[in-house]
Amino acid sequence: MKHPATWTRSDLHLHLQHALALEIWTIPLYLTALYSIKGLRGVKPHSYPDAAKLLYSIAVQEMLHIELVCNISNALGWTPRFHRPTYSNRVAVPFIHPRNEYLPEMLHGYPVIPGALNENSLHLFCAIELPHPKKENNWEAERSYDSISEMYDALRIGIEALWDDCYIGDENNTRQKYGFREYHNIGGRQHGFSQPVFSKENALKAIEAIVEQGEGATTLTVPIDYRPPEHTEDLDHDAGWFKGHLSHYQKFLFLLHHKHSIPPVYEVTNDLSDSIEQRTMQESFVKLIEEMEVSFGEDGDELSISFWEKMYAFVNSLIDVWESGSCPRFDW
Repeated sequence: MKHPATWTRSDLHLHLQHALALEIWTIPLYLTALYSIKGLRGVKPHSYPDAAKLLYSIAVQEMLHIELVCNISNALGWTPRFHRPTYSNRVAVPFIHPRNEYLPEMLHGYPVIPGALNENSLHLFCAIELPHPKKENNWEAERSYDSISEMYDALRIGIEALWDDCYIGDENNTRQKYGFREYHNIGGRQHGFSQPVFSKENALKAIEAIVEQGEGATTLTVPIDYRPPEHTEDLDHDAGWFKGHLSHYQKFLFLLHHKHSIPPVYEVTNDLSDSIEQRTMQESFVKLIEEMEVSFGEDGDELSISFWEKMYAFVNSLIDVWESGSCPRFDW
């Protein structure tokens, strides 16, 4: 593997695209499991049962991570591309290859496929977000990344090396998004974290936020600077704040340890891959990621209204598939 300090501009852009593809890959997995829980249609997230709030809070942060990767990409001259993720015949997390010796025995043989919230899916989610201790990498001797955090560590080194060569300049840097209101700085105390990228320091802070919030964080808790604001009774927070002090791995591990307390989920009573509900769901997801590509490629600090409309349509279509007795499928 090439040492990140010796990357070219093309290498950096390719790795930013890999990071974005990995973040997008998690969204159908986590949302499919979330909306397998019965009774969520039409319910506000802050009224979800706790298990659903935990999943929802992780999905919110994955969307935040997409925003952060896109902000870095746009600042460094790469227009991010949104491609449909695939799961058919996949046996590993894309772009990384966690070694079995790093995985607790209970996580060996995890299935890499969207499914209901259950022990199998939680094994996969824990494997994706598994913490890895930081180590000195002999990059040239490595053939692949062992963890998401290792991939982001390579990106950090590449950004530090190439920032001056790749930054497009403040006048041209007009696509920075700042869409996570519940993460904005409140009274100078918390900024948990939408991060426009106008400097190398901004970019590195965004990378740090992604890792510390969940992508292989090595601590049990998230540093306070990267948490959403604390819940207060006088504010109707979205469930994205729920248990914001816990990393993604800790949230999934909590659910795994309390799997017998997971709310009822829909049962799969048929395996129809070409039903109206499946086709509508797949079309809804394609429209959503197409809208994301357009929106993150446009000037301005907000995602389009159309993005939110398509996100809600996708969520409802996921529930439609579950209610039809099938598991949502993403085998295009």
